Amino acid sequence: MIFRDKGNPIVAAMNGRVVAIGDVDEPIFAGKVVGDGVAIIPSSGEAVAPISGIVSFIGEQKHTYGITGFDGLEVLLHIGIDTVKLNGEGFSPQVKKGDRVNAGDLICKVDLDVLRSHHFDLTSPVVITSASIDKVKRLTIRTGEAAAGQTVVMRYVLNKA
Repeated sequence: MIFRDKGNPIVAAMNGRVVAIGDVDEPIFAGKVVGDGVAIIPSSGEAVAPISGIVSFIGEQKHTYGITGFDGLEVLLHIGIDTVKLNGEGFSPQVKKGDRVNAGDLICKVDLDVLRSHHFDLTSPVVITSASIDKVKRLTIRTGEAAAGQTVVMRYVLNKA
C-alpha cells in the first residue's frame, strides 16, 4: 500500500508491525494521555529518529527519546511497555540530548532478548506529544509492516500560525 496523503512525514522508528495507538495494551498510551500516533511491535533492535530535529529528551533509563522537529513538533519514542523497570539494561543510546538528527538516524540499540527474557511487552509507541498535538490540524496514520527510517507511518499538517 502506498501512503500518499499530504503532510509532513514521520517515519517508522523501528522495523516491525505498526498498530494504531488505541490498540496498545497500556491505558496511558491507548488513551492518548501521552500523545497521539502509532506503536511498533519491533522485529529488530535498532531504533531510529522518526523525524529530523534536535534530541530534546532521553529518559534516565534510556528507553524514551524525545525529538523536537525543526517546525517545533515534539515526537516521543517509548521503547517497550514498562521497560523503565529495566533501569537502562538492554538499551544503548547512540545520541545525547542536544544532538541534531535526521529522520532515520540511529538513536538507540536495543537488546530485544533482554526485554523478552524479563517478559516485557516490546510494543513501542511513537507519538506526537500531548504538548504538541494542539498544533496539529490533521494527523493520518498507516498501519502494517514497516521498515525503520524508510516507511512513512504518520503524516501531519500543522495549524497555520
